[in-house]
Amino acid sequence: MPSVTVGGIAIAYVERGDPAGRPVIFLPGLGGDGRWWRPVLDHFVRPFRCILVDPRDAGRSGRASAPYSVADMAADVTAVADALRLDAFDLVGFSMGGAIAQELAITEPGRVRRLVLIATYTSGDPRGSELFRGLAALRRRLPPAEYCRLLFPWVYTHEEYRRPGFIEETLARAAADPLWQEPEAYERQVEAAIAYCSEGRLGAVRAPALLIFGDEDLMTPLRFARRLQHELPEARLAVLAGAGHGLLATRSTEVAALIEGFLGEE
Repeated sequence: MPSVTVGGIAIAYVERGDPAGRPVIFLPGLGGDGRWWRPVLDHFVRPFRCILVDPRDAGRSGRASAPYSVADMAADVTAVADALRLDAFDLVGFSMGGAIAQELAITEPGRVRRLVLIATYTSGDPRGSELFRGLAALRRRLPPAEYCRLLFPWVYTHEEYRRPGFIEETLARAAADPLWQEPEAYERQVEAAIAYCSEGRLGAVRAPALLIFGDEDLMTPLRFARRLQHELPEARLAVLAGAGHGLLATRSTEVAALIEGFLGEE
């Protein structure tokens, strides 16, 4: 798997789609890696050049030895874009990846052509900080399947829990994940994510933006979308009825159509 070394940390990425197509960088959420985007990309029709980045401390990327910030993770993505000689690109970020995408669009406004922010936030809040620090503590104490059994009610909706076999199959995949993130790596990402704040700085963003949120998302509720709209007044908001925070997996067809339609407008 190709990688770019930034400050001694290897940042892994993989490319899918048409090498000659329009470049689009995809950034996953807390604890995640490029594999999170596969259900969405499977529904793409347009020949995009999709670049799936594993953030530091996750997936096949290297592990950090000290605390870091979302700005550091955004610099990692810039280094990947530089290595691939991408003067301009579209950017799609989910949850923590949406925070990284915001930071990159703020610091590199001339390079981000179009921006898609999915189930993300402009800043942490006390409730979210307590939730994620609590999850970090549980990650040290529980095996993956049991940890996910406690996490998933925050991620999936009551209707998704009614789908025969869905939760158990998802738990089984998590338990067998060969790239399960180590607790200390997760803790470093948590602290970076909850310390992030883009409020008052998003005026630097030049790219047209699409916001995609679920109206039953407990982790990044619609009030986060409203704040993003306040900070990015030209941003378009698409709300998926009945969707929770797991919408990349559970509503992948709709998410793909929204992303593809938005990026294809130019």
